[in-house]
Amino acid sequence: MTTPADELRTAAAKLGPSSPAVAAHTVAVRLHPTVAARLAELLVSEIDYLADGSVAHPTHLTRALAVARAINARP
Repeated sequence: MTTPADELRTAAAKLGPSSPAVAAHTVAVRLHPTVAARLAELLVSEIDYLADGSVAHPTHLTRALAVARAINARP
């Protein structure tokens, strides 16, 4: 069973291209590499809240998980 942190981590990893050349030819997600990197940082920041038991606003986590699940559903 995957945890919310697993889902967020997987989605963040999918946003990071292996190289600038790959980023220039990515079809599944057409984002400027800087935008993809910042979105990945946002998803990872939610993992930090889950990991240390900090109180995170539930709406933030819900929305981050929705984004992660949409990304993870892509091939």
